[in-house]
Amino acid sequence: MALSKTIRIMGCGNLWMGDDGVGIHTVEKMTVMKEKLAAGVSLSDPVFSDFPADALPYLSEVDIMDAGVSGLDMLCFLEGFDKIIIIDALKSDQNLGAILKIKGEDLLDGEGVGRMMSSHDVSVPTVLGIAREVQGLPEIVVYGVEIQKHPDEVNLTTEMSPAVEAAIDRVISLVLQEIRKEAAE
Repeated sequence: MALSKTIRIMGCGNLWMGDDGVGIHTVEKMTVMKEKLAAGVSLSDPVFSDFPADALPYLSEVDIMDAGVSGLDMLCFLEGFDKIIIIDALKSDQNLGAILKIKGEDLLDGEGVGRMMSSHDVSVPTVLGIAREVQGLPEIVVYGVEIQKHPDEVNLTTEMSPAVEAAIDRVISLVLQEIRKEAAE
């Protein structure tokens, strides 16, 4: 079976700002998983052990990218795909490491989802709003990982808090399930 939609997974954030790098760390791990699958590594490999085996094969069909703090450059990253899955840090009223799934239209409408982190030149919601007006949007799903630092607080570190680091595998499982839903039956 193949996916019915073209899908891009984008990790956003800044690796030098601790927990804000969660999106980048997540797509880095997913890229390693995709490379191992392409190399024919068995699903019994420890890198795959915590993830739904029925969804793993679909990882080879998606595009995975580190979008960093791309700002307005993100506009071109949205083109040519039916569905975009964004992984980023956010600040809301949830516990550290909590994961929120936000549909693109809800994020654009400001449906009480907190604030996507603003270490980017321009915030993700702002870029999506511009894209909606200028070029149209594919289906957007955002997995936001709750961090506790205020978005304007700058602590240069590559270390993430244990709770946010632990969220990476949970986000990957959720993203794999999201991809699996797009499998043509």
